[in-house]
Amino acid sequence: MNLGALLRSAYFLGVDRVVATHSNSCPLTPIVSKASAGAMEVFDVYSTDDLQGFLKAKSAEGWEVVGTASRPEDVEGVPVISCSEFRWDKPLIVVIGTEGEGLSLQTQLQCQQMLAIPPGRALHPGIDSLNVSVAAGILLHSICSQKRRHGD
Repeated sequence: MNLGALLRSAYFLGVDRVVATHSNSCPLTPIVSKASAGAMEVFDVYSTDDLQGFLKAKSAEGWEVVGTASRPEDVEGVPVISCSEFRWDKPLIVVIGTEGEGLSLQTQLQCQQMLAIPPGRALHPGIDSLNVSVAAGILLHSICSQKRRHGD
């Protein structure tokens, strides 16, 4: 259900395409399409077996690769900024991790920056993150609204 909800939000917000991994996301099935409210049928959705190779190739082509971090304190070796501070000024790939585990260290190190959503209050242990599709929607809205403001 999370992938379908994420696809629906991405389509609604103006994302050009989504690339899912074979190993860390659910398959692109009729159930995902139904959860996407049909967005999967009218939207470019691709899959890859080699996320690391894909990110490395796109980075070499000049794309900025940013990851997501639900717990900024767990990120090592990559700067973490609030999604509201991020400025989009070149082709962009946003890598969204799995719920609970987030992005692997190997994937984090492929990113130039990590984006976080700051909470609106002090959080209780165990209630310290958002559902992955909700977090993706917030991050994508923050990024895609820049495109609309600049008329791109």
